[in-house]
Amino acid sequence: MAEYKRRIRIDSEERCQLLLRDSSYLAKVKNISSGGALIHFYDPLPDLHVGDNCKVRMNEESTSEYSCEVVRVENSDIAVMFNDTARLYSKRTH
Repeated sequence: MAEYKRRIRIDSEERCQLLLRDSSYLAKVKNISSGGALIHFYDPLPDLHVGDNCKVRMNEESTSEYSCEVVRVENSDIAVMFNDTARLYSKRTH
C-alpha cells in the first residue's frame, strides 16, 4: 500500500460504478492515480472489506471495467488498487 500512496493523484469528480458480487453501485471518483482510486459512495457503503475484489466502470455509459482490490474502507469512501494497470494505460494511449 505504501507504493500506492506515492503515486501522483489527480482530483476528480467523475461518476463511476462499482461492480461487486453481481451488484452495481453508483459512486464518484474523488482522486485517481496510475495505481488506484479513491471512490466516494452516495448511498451507504455496501458490505465491503479490505482485500475484496471488485470492478470499476469509470463512467456510466462505458463498457470498460477495471479489476481492483479494496485497500481501505472508511466512512463513505473506499480506496482501490488497480490490478490491471497495463490495460488502463493501453486504453488511455490509443
